[in-house]
Amino acid sequence: MTDRNTLIASQELVSKAVISKLHKHYPDLQWTELGMSVHFNLEKLPKLERDYFILDMRFFEQNPSLPLENICSRLENYNPKNASQEELLMYAKQLVALQDESVGAGLYMFGEAGIGKSHVAISISKEFMKRGLHPNFQTAEHYRLKQNTILTPGQVWIIDDMNSGFHLSSRLFKEVVLNAHDRGGRVFVTSNKNYDELMYEMFVGDGKANRMRYEDRTKGMFKILNVSGDSYRQANAWYK
Repeated sequence: MTDRNTLIASQELVSKAVISKLHKHYPDLQWTELGMSVHFNLEKLPKLERDYFILDMRFFEQNPSLPLENICSRLENYNPKNASQEELLMYAKQLVALQDESVGAGLYMFGEAGIGKSHVAISISKEFMKRGLHPNFQTAEHYRLKQNTILTPGQVWIIDDMNSGFHLSSRLFKEVVLNAHDRGGRVFVTSNKNYDELMYEMFVGDGKANRMRYEDRTKGMFKILNVSGDSYRQANAWYK
């Protein structure tokens, strides 16, 4: 629930750890605990920060299992450390800005842990939300076989940590990517594994010809980016 100067969230969603994280990003933020809810006073936040805060909380409410480190992730606070990360940021902005709804388009980024893959995945989701769209954000390891996935033309999908072609999430990946290719849509995927290796795992026992057919379609849709860098988590560990 929100108005111009107040946002109300449940205490079940907003723990003290969450409030502490939010305060690091929004030092002028004020809040009050009332019953089973937390009332955030946004009056002292500049308009731009207020809009950012509301967007962060909307996404967090839709994805309550989000790690604390990613609650306030946005493209605006992603700081590239090298050329590959700058390239990622450039293509991420281009994907969000792409207006041609008749084509499927996507980014597949892979690299070591801790270089900001989830940060960018969540940020892109928020960028699509700012455009009034409803992105489907899915962490690959949380995908379940009985999950009801309804695919329609022009959908936006963000699949984070797609690290194994043997995991159940490979089914989601194939369906989402082909749906976007055939019917239009946007797909952003992060992984620790390069695309060719992931494809090999996904099509073990399914025949080389079928894999080649699938790869030809999807590589025409995906821009594949190998992003390098040192781990942000290790560089900012509490004991440093």
